[in-house]
Amino acid sequence: MLGFNKKLSEKNVEYDKTIIDNSTINVIVLASLTIVVSVFLMGGIGYYIAKSAVVQKLKSKDLIYIAQSITSKIDARISRAKETSIILSRDPVIIKWLEGREKDENLGKYSKQKIMDLAKEYDYSNSFIVSSLTNNYYTESGQLADTLSRNNSYDLWFFKTIESKKDVNIVIDYNKERKDTFVFINVLIGDINKPLGVTGIGLSLKDISEEFKSYKFGQHSNLWLVDSKGNIYLSDNIDQIGKNVSEFTTNFATKEIVDSNILKQDIFEYKNSKGEIEDVICEPIKSTEWKLVFQMPRAESISVLDSVKINTITACIITLVLIIFIFFLISRKIADPYKRALVLTRQLEEKVNERTRELKEKNTKIMDSIQYAKFIQKSILPPLEELDSVLTGHFIIWKPKDIVGGDFYFFKRLSHGYILAIGDCTGHGVPGALMTMTANSVLSNIVESICNNDPARILKEMNLRLKQALHGRDVENSIDDGLDAGVIYVSNERNLIYAGAKISLYKKNNEGLECFKGDRKGVGYKNTSNDYEFTNYKIDLKDDETFYITTDGYTDQGGGEKSLPFGKKRLKEVILKYSEKPLDEQLDLFQQELQLYMKDEEQRDDITVVAFKA
Repeated sequence: MLGFNKKLSEKNVEYDKTIIDNSTINVIVLASLTIVVSVFLMGGIGYYIAKSAVVQKLKSKDLIYIAQSITSKIDARISRAKETSIILSRDPVIIKWLEGREKDENLGKYSKQKIMDLAKEYDYSNSFIVSSLTNNYYTESGQLADTLSRNNSYDLWFFKTIESKKDVNIVIDYNKERKDTFVFINVLIGDINKPLGVTGIGLSLKDISEEFKSYKFGQHSNLWLVDSKGNIYLSDNIDQIGKNVSEFTTNFATKEIVDSNILKQDIFEYKNSKGEIEDVICEPIKSTEWKLVFQMPRAESISVLDSVKINTITACIITLVLIIFIFFLISRKIADPYKRALVLTRQLEEKVNERTRELKEKNTKIMDSIQYAKFIQKSILPPLEELDSVLTGHFIIWKPKDIVGGDFYFFKRLSHGYILAIGDCTGHGVPGALMTMTANSVLSNIVESICNNDPARILKEMNLRLKQALHGRDVENSIDDGLDAGVIYVSNERNLIYAGAKISLYKKNNEGLECFKGDRKGVGYKNTSNDYEFTNYKIDLKDDETFYITTDGYTDQGGGEKSLPFGKKRLKEVILKYSEKPLDEQLDLFQQELQLYMKDEEQRDDITVVAFKA
């Protein structure tokens, strides 16, 4: 009986092992199939997402950046030439000289020298004055070059310009002999109904044509400057200049390019004769009726994904082989322990998933709170429209290191002027943001109720109030927080007063760059005594002056080969380099200079830069 039970028990054990082995194999097969499908599905989805992201980036950033970079350069050159030509047309000496039919030698000497100086000083291709009374044509050499006639087809441009009764005529022309594209600015002199003549400037766009090549993507992309009919005047390929875009695109693309709004950017895609997708952007040239067209084959923009596709497939195959091999070993050597491991794994997964859900919920709440804090912090910053209504021009860079930060800027319009200030509070992130709320509130209260025309006194009052708010009576155990600040007051009488706490003000005008250094003490810190007197700088404003003020986040940012701070010296160089540019252009240039210096370095601190013309 005992022997029978023993045999029965052995059979049951053997049967159990068979069941466990079959079950394990079934699990392994099902898992392997699931992993095969999942790996290839994830690879396919990943490739599709990467492809969509590359195409989206191309349309939303790369094409726009290239087009806007080139159009801004062309616009800048034409705008400067246009302004110069208008100034020349309104010169009272030139007008008087033409009214006297060019008989006054002194007036003539001045007028000829004027166009000679313009050509030399600004490196224009040519400058000229043509009289409508005598039809005499004077060039940048200062000599009478010709007397124009309606019978000469080359001279008809002058008579058409006179008859157009338009103050300014801008003409673009491609010269096959010189292999160069020229822009001519023709401006009427005197009354447009009875003009005394035409003056203007001609400038070459050859250097911009060469620069087209540096912006080119791949082997088959095209950069064109075209007119309203699609005629090409500039291209990275010299053989295309003088032709029409219809020779290089489909009828649909040609119609889109020609019909695109000259005042609005247009991005579209089409299939070429080979069935390949081409991406196109049309960027208007603001100062003219021309537009910049950038055409790029989609295949070239996403060519980098070919290697991604191959690597993904290779990785999937290797992963599957390894997984199946490991599962095979498990099925051969582990049965019941594997089953227990599955149960334990499931329990662990449930615990991990539970903890993950909890952490995710907490993280979501924290991030929601920080995002809301960002909204609150932005709400205390003055809207740009308020600055636009007072300042002649300005730009503001405000980049917290984290979502929120310890930097802020302040603006208050007064009946007798306005207050402009920036602050750099202790720390960054949430602690810094809380400090900005306190500092901004204190500053606003002081300006509204105590003092609004004495920056040094404002800083002193802030020092007292912040110390009371942060340190209270227990000075020894309180935190030592405070801020660096700069306060500017500008009166309606065009007087500027500045006081700074460890923040300096830079003034740039035709005479150079001048720095007004802030005091060495901060605001609200324990080592700044209650009776500390800050220094006021008084400045009489002039029209050609631009002011710059920045927290130390810009100058302390690390970068370069040795990861050293950007520094005040480089800041001054940037100001001198770009101060002649419009302030809205300077915004991008200041950020670009810092980004080029940073390279892959992380942002160290909150950054605030304010530039303005009073």
